[in-house]
Amino acid sequence: MTRLAALALVVRNIERALALYEGLGFERVEELSEVPSLGARHVVLRADNCVVELLEPHDETKPPGLFLRARGEGVFALELRVSEPAARREALARGFVQARGSDESWYVPPSDAQGVLIRIEPAEPEPAE
Repeated sequence: MTRLAALALVVRNIERALALYEGLGFERVEELSEVPSLGARHVVLRADNCVVELLEPHDETKPPGLFLRARGEGVFALELRVSEPAARREALARGFVQARGSDESWYVPPSDAQGVLIRIEPAEPEPAE
């Protein structure tokens, strides 16, 4: 089974985005901070079933800034939890999709995923009954 675990959104105004998502009931996991490697400010929010990272770029030469300039605000990256990640990777390879990383933790670059970076992690084990 595949599950959406996290979502990264590129936004123009992080305070405005925070007002929206906190108004919808998301809670901050951490405070607003700078991420120099991404050239952006970010904050992480949590709902019952998903984590949302908001990114406000200030450097147009880094991936979030390039994304904002080319496409505007929107979904920048997804993290999926999948059962049998190695088998999923093999299936994608048969379909000519490039996956990078180890057999268990890998990603599909935006060029192969409709402009979205997709990170793949193993699904958490089912709880014992």
